[in-house]
Amino acid sequence: MARLVLLGTGAALPNAQHENTYMVLDGPGAAILIDCAGNPIGRLERAGVPLDRLEHVIITHIHPDHAYGLPSLLMGLWLAGRTKPLHIHALAGVSKRLQGILDNFDWGDWPNFYAMTFHSIDDVPGAHVIDNADFRIYAWRTKHMVPTIGLRIENKANGYITAYSCDTEPCPNMQAIARDADLLIHEAAGATWGHSSAAQAGELGKTASVRKLALVHYLVPADRQALAREAQGTFGAPVDVAQDFDEYLV
Repeated sequence: MARLVLLGTGAALPNAQHENTYMVLDGPGAAILIDCAGNPIGRLERAGVPLDRLEHVIITHIHPDHAYGLPSLLMGLWLAGRTKPLHIHALAGVSKRLQGILDNFDWGDWPNFYAMTFHSIDDVPGAHVIDNADFRIYAWRTKHMVPTIGLRIENKANGYITAYSCDTEPCPNMQAIARDADLLIHEAAGATWGHSSAAQAGELGKTASVRKLALVHYLVPADRQALAREAQGTFGAPVDVAQDFDEYLV
């Protein structure tokens, strides 16, 4: 069985108990990091994911709280002696900007640096992202302030579907991402430009026939019981208000 570990669950302004939202998908064959916020090396260690199992990184969009940890991750892997390749997946414009950020750190001059390949995700509904021994992962654009993707993850071994909204207002593509998902991980930063409330996350979960809903990317500190009640009011079933290092079998 694969597992998904939430390395962070807070919105853009974290606190001592909540890192920015990002996660690791740990399958039998390899691990996939979804976004990259603070201290990725330490958080992967605490989650029990050996660094040499990490093969892919998906960056959903260019906002700092989802991408600023990437240079630290790459340097940490290098200092740990990595030799195997690393694959980074993002929309074409995001990939270009990430590479520009890395250029500012002169990463091309780091001696004996492992092979790193950027893969552009097509900007079409249901775009292929990764198809490895464990998972098929697809992307749709969500409705945020900058080009952003949500993800639909299929476990090949058991058919389990995990959906991740990333940052988004309610939009039609989220119905495709979440449809009949076993687990929907949805942001709950509030019903503002580019974001959704807990009630809106619950409403999506209900209309998409989702089996389990977990809220992330909420404002901290948070009244977890109030957030859960708000989402339950539209979802119609219990809701997790996820915490850093919560783990789901997927």
